[in-house]
Amino acid sequence: MSNQSIAKKTYDLKTATSFVIASMIGVGVFTSLGYQVQSTDTVFSIMLLWTLGGIAAFTGAMSYVALAMVLPRSGGEYHYLSKIYGPALGYITGLLTVIVGFSAPIAASAMALDSYAGNLCSFSIGSYPLWGVSCILLVSIIHLLDVKKGGDFNFIFTAIKVVLIIAFISIGLFFADHQTLDISPSSKDLGLIMSSGFGVSLVYVTYSYTGWNAAVYVLDEIKNPKRNVPLAILAGTSIVTIIYILINFVFLYTTPMEEIAGKIDVADIAGQRIFGPAGAKLVSGLIAFGLISTISSMVVSASRVIKRMGEDYKLLNIFTKTSKNNVPYFSLIFIAGLALLFILTFTFEAVIEFAGFILSFFGLFTVLGLFILKKRNPELELPFGKWFFPIVPAIYLLIKLMIITYLIADDPNRIWHAIVVFGGAYCLYFFNKFLEKGKTT
Repeated sequence: MSNQSIAKKTYDLKTATSFVIASMIGVGVFTSLGYQVQSTDTVFSIMLLWTLGGIAAFTGAMSYVALAMVLPRSGGEYHYLSKIYGPALGYITGLLTVIVGFSAPIAASAMALDSYAGNLCSFSIGSYPLWGVSCILLVSIIHLLDVKKGGDFNFIFTAIKVVLIIAFISIGLFFADHQTLDISPSSKDLGLIMSSGFGVSLVYVTYSYTGWNAAVYVLDEIKNPKRNVPLAILAGTSIVTIIYILINFVFLYTTPMEEIAGKIDVADIAGQRIFGPAGAKLVSGLIAFGLISTISSMVVSASRVIKRMGEDYKLLNIFTKTSKNNVPYFSLIFIAGLALLFILTFTFEAVIEFAGFILSFFGLFTVLGLFILKKRNPELELPFGKWFFPIVPAIYLLIKLMIITYLIADDPNRIWHAIVVFGGAYCLYFFNKFLEKGKTT
């Protein structure tokens, strides 16, 4: 069943690219290195982690571009998996994308923003993170008012964030005191790469890269999508990959590993090394400011997924309602409320590890769908030329399978947790279908 509404083409190329960049550059790149150093304590293995993450992001991005060209419509994984595997898996993916893929990371970003903003000025009542709560409410109100103004807001804050990060990298590379680094591989690196600790670290890295598919969630609202969606995804992913590799090199270049091992405030520690005693506050301000556009982008993307589901399921039809400015207001309010619920009930670390594992399956199923589509229709034309398929999507699938295997080896209970989560979503799908059938009889 479908109740598809016609979306107004509002977002241009620069805004679509800002959604990709803002969704990708969140708190992960500023915090995860401390965990990685605990299990992978050589420069080569750490830089390999971030390079693999970049390869996974870029190959995944190209695969999603191909899917966007073949199956053009908003909704991301929900839309692709519904078309390729059927409505049940699509529904499960859409539901978990909204809850695990967006609402939980929005909450994690808001919690991190609160932590960093709190270093500058405390703003809380008891244990409630009011900086984070205020940010979610602020960006939701802005996007509720007007789609175009919300897009402009996202672009401006993303552009400022990128400029600030480039300035941080430049000062760290050329003006700060640094240590000698050996980036060549050693005999120790092979053992590190084969360890489960490397795999768990890769989860944190790939989670940091998550967001390169942001443009496909709002595809219906992007001007000239056949041109601008691929450009936004590929340009945004390329920019972020370069930034991530450089900023982690700067962290290692300026700060001894023993100082950041096991620490979450890696950027603060490096900031003190680069800028002196006031460095931590400067970096805290940079990260807190940068997370505003991250939260903004994810709120928009998540609202479009639940809106898209509402077009296909009568029980979710309320999420398709839009204002005179074409804003899906029920969807935005729902996502903001769900993210606020996560803030009050989960910890930052729990959100990242759980979301990273579940999201790995979404990417796996989605890109595997290219092979299924090609098998069903051998004459199907895919973008990028003959060199793209099957090599590029196969590289992405291998990295995702490696991550999932590492995680299960590290903690076999994770697979049971995933089964429970997917099983619960599957039951909700049939409950939804049962209620809809009852309404039509």
